[in-house]
This record gives sequence, structure tokens and C-alpha cells, in this order.
Amino acid sequence: MPMPFARPWRHPKTGMYWFRRRVPRELQPLLGRCEERRTLGTKEPALARTRYLQAAVEIDERWGLLRRSAAALAALAPPESATVSGTEAPSRRHRSDCRSFRSGSDQVAPASSSIPAVPSALAGSVPWRPTFEAYAAEAKLAPSTIKRWAGVLTALEDTLGTDDLALITRGDLIAWKRDLLAAGRNPRTIRDAHIAATKALMNWAVANGRLDMNPAAGVVVTVPNKPRLRDRDFTDGEAMKVLRASFGPHDVRLSREHAAARRWIPWLCAYGGARVNEMTQLRGRDVHQDGAVWVIRITPEAGSVKTGRWRDVPLHPHLVEQGFVNFALGCGSGPLFYDPARGRNGQAAHPIYKKVGERLAAWVRAIGVVDPGVDPNHGWRHRFKTVGRRVGIDPGVLDAIQGHAPRTEGEHYGRYPIEATFAAICRMPRYDIAAGSNDHL
Repeated sequence: MPMPFARPWRHPKTGMYWFRRRVPRELQPLLGRCEERRTLGTKEPALARTRYLQAAVEIDERWGLLRRSAAALAALAPPESATVSGTEAPSRRHRSDCRSFRSGSDQVAPASSSIPAVPSALAGSVPWRPTFEAYAAEAKLAPSTIKRWAGVLTALEDTLGTDDLALITRGDLIAWKRDLLAAGRNPRTIRDAHIAATKALMNWAVANGRLDMNPAAGVVVTVPNKPRLRDRDFTDGEAMKVLRASFGPHDVRLSREHAAARRWIPWLCAYGGARVNEMTQLRGRDVHQDGAVWVIRITPEAGSVKTGRWRDVPLHPHLVEQGFVNFALGCGSGPLFYDPARGRNGQAAHPIYKKVGERLAAWVRAIGVVDPGVDPNHGWRHRFKTVGRRVGIDPGVLDAIQGHAPRTEGEHYGRYPIEATFAAICRMPRYDIAAGSNDHL
């Protein structure tokens, strides 16, 4: 009678081909399953047959090594010690896998690691959802990270046909990576989202005794250098185009808050070099005086700060002259650029202030800053550095204003007092809208 699944098996839902082979009876207690299963990472029949043969050779070698290792251990074991035999009653999980094999269930799970050791699956199932919830709670992951990584892990489950981390092997993850690349996914996204999420979760599971090893360790994605055809900061002309447009006229259908975002956020970014969402989340209470200097406080209390640390950024005198302080104080203590009462679709994973930033980016593109080589919001952050270097501002002070990490261990000591950062801000040239250029040009 021919052996079941002696050729690549096609998953009825995903169309992906799999390797499936019955585990010899004497090895089933060692492996904790009745079947070896792994994705072949392709939907092409010819390629699947080639990979099937390669997997078969690897499995045969591993089974042979397991047999020799088991025999050696049995010879060394004391006579009174309990040994694993081929007739030992399989575990509940083991019996379940056997039933799945006999029934030809499409709920397939990947094979164990190529390392001939008892897999983590013997310790029990490790479903990724409760594991991820525990990890996210301990690590205090941002809601946006939870949303993104949960989607990645769901995609992994859909591809492999299992939610059990203990059944996932290094080969499965490499095949998953290969399939994502073949589907045209961005290598950077695969590295920074798909593999990073899986690796981080499994690292936590190992550290907390839920897994014996992390099969994602060492799985890397090579990201090719993207050709860069221009600098990433706004040119003088692009900066002036956005700043002129900030005065309007704006569409009468815009909310008061969004019209204010168009009016003030480009100027705040131009004179402070902040991340756009650090500005879109600003509240009236974040604008205050430190001595004689007006400052804005960028704080995780208001929303998201990449570094997780607050900082005070002095306002450029030109911003004060334009009336930003009066505008902020007139808005009360709440958000300046969005109305929480209108945020019916705002969620923790995608808060309203991020939507404000996205709409600003779309507006910048609409007014004519269309070069894909410059980000419509982040271009200000790069430009602030460029202009600061042009006028000779100390790099450490520029980093402190923008919330960049200190460059050396020594720079972690102490702080930059507001007098130092304000003096640097005052050296940033004014944007002369009437003349159509910066006054330093």
C-alpha cells in the first residue's frame, strides 16, 4: 500500500505546497507527533517537487541521527531508569496529531527544527495570541505596534496553518520570508515587521519559559540600498511653497482645528525640527514660559514620542511675533489641532493626531511638493539639521532640540539648559515670505 503524502501536498486554502510524512512508530514518542510537516514555500508544482525531495533527504538524515542518539542514551541509562520505548503510550497531543494525519486534516503545522532534540511542542501548546498579549502587557508596547504586529502574526498563522509557536521551525520562517519576497513585499517591511515581530515574541517566550528555543534567531532579511536621487530635506523653494500656502486661503469646509494645523504646524516644524506627530498632538497646556522664553513641551503624556522622553523646545521669536502663543493660549488646555469630540474613528492604534499628520502630508502633495524623494512631513526634520549646520549650531544642541539620541556616552550626562537651546533657535534664519526666501540666502 503506498504511503500517504508521498508527494507534495497542496493546502486547500492557501494553495501552498507542503511536505508531509508519517513519523516511524519508534520515533513518535521522541518527536511528540505522528507526522513531519513543513511548508515548501511555493505554489509551483515543479519547484514543490524539488523542495520535497530536498526535505525528504534532510528528514531521513535527522531520523537516522535520532535513532542513533536514542540508542546511545539507552545504552548509557541505568537499568532501573525509565526509558522511552517505541511502545510507550503517546501523549494526548501526540494522539491528536496521529488522528490529524489519518484524517488528512488541512490544519497542518510545520515540522520540528532540524536540530535532533526533543522539540518544545512536548512541553505543550504555545498559542501566539495569549503569549502576545502577555508580552505586549509586560513590554508596554504602543497600541500601533500591537495592531501592526498582531496582523503580522495572524498572517504567519494563515500561512503555516497553526497558531502554535512551539510547532514553528526555522525552516518555516525562512520559507515564509522567501514567499513574502516572491510576492513583491518590501524587504524592509519584511525585516522590520514580519521577522522582527516574530523574533521579539519568541525571544520573550524563551525568556519566560514558554519555548525552549527561538527558531527566528538568525533569520535575516537583506535589504538592498535604495538608490537616492536627491537629499531628504526640503529645498529652499519647497520650504517656501509650503510656508506661503500655510496662510491660505483654505477650503471653507475645513474644521477650525485642521485649518489651524495647516497654518501653524509647517512653521513649528521649520523652526523646531520636531516630528510631525509631536506637533499634531500639542495641547494648550504644553505652551508655557520658562523665565522669559516661550517653549513648547513635547511629552508622551500628550501622545507618542519616539524616545519616550519629554523635552522643552524654545519657540523661535518669529513664531511668537506671528501670534502662535496667543493662538495656543486662546485654545484652552486641550489639543490645538484636533477636536477629541469629533474623533469617532480615532483608536488607540491609530489616534486622531496621526490622522492630522496624514492629512497634512496629503495637502503638501496637493500644493505641488510632489518629488517622491522628500517626505512631505519629515522633510522639515532633515531641513532643520541642514540649516542648523549651515549657521554653525553645535550638533549636540541640534540633537537635543530635535530629540535625537546623544552621540556619545558622555553626552548622556547633564542637560542642555533652555538658555543654550534658545540661543541656538535664535540663530535659525527667519523665513521671509514677502521676499520669497530665508533672510540668510
